[in-house]
Amino acid sequence: MKEAMRLCLGAAWLSLAVSVAAEPPSSTPVGDIGAGSHCESIGEVRGLKAGGAGFLAVRAGPGSEHALVDKLGNGRRVYLCRGEGRWVSVLYPDKGAKDMRCVAESADVRGYRGPCKSGWVHWTWVEIIAG
Repeated sequence: MKEAMRLCLGAAWLSLAVSVAAEPPSSTPVGDIGAGSHCESIGEVRGLKAGGAGFLAVRAGPGSEHALVDKLGNGRRVYLCRGEGRWVSVLYPDKGAKDMRCVAESADVRGYRGPCKSGWVHWTWVEIIAG
């Protein structure tokens, strides 16, 4: 009886862990990457299909109704700042920039005025690779 109960509880915890891992965080800052920054995790754009648009749209806000501000391709790395539903705010240096660090005063990149580019992307096409 105790063994069956342990197996049942173990399966429940595993199921919960899998469902939590599949959903992105919602409206919570990721952390710090240095003094004054709130964008600790690093993600990489992945899964874009060659037959599709071929880019990940970077938007001015969390949703497809916001203006397109940039386009990112597979393999592009971004700092992940704050999730809102299925969207995450990101910071990333210009392509070819020598300094890869991006520092934000807050996890809300809407007012970001630093050396990097910023915007919002859909979680579907970003995989967390560090942090």
